[in-house]
Amino acid sequence: MVKFLVHPFLEKPDALKVDCEVFRQNSRVWIRLALGDEDRERLTSRGGRSLQTIRNLLTIAADQVQQSAFLEVYVTESALGKSTPLRRRRSSAGPPPVRRSRSRGESVNRY
Repeated sequence: MVKFLVHPFLEKPDALKVDCEVFRQNSRVWIRLALGDEDRERLTSRGGRSLQTIRNLLTIAADQVQQSAFLEVYVTESALGKSTPLRRRRSSAGPPPVRRSRSRGESVNRY
């Protein structure tokens, strides 16, 4: 399903790599995409709406079978063969992430 949804955005569809892991008795699915920088730009264009729509469709499909799905997109640096994660912007829904201080052992700082 992920390949089907992402394929129209790709300039080099053969370079797409998909990794999928299932956790906790098949209740959580973690999907990782690795693609080139040009393809990342096409996938995240329009303010990231296309990528968010793909994530929403995966969430809906996972909910239908009582699972949860997470999608991570990595950019492959072709010269080095490394993959770096694409930072995901938080949506306005839900509380902001909790940041914990490690240096002084303070409890919780919100940002």
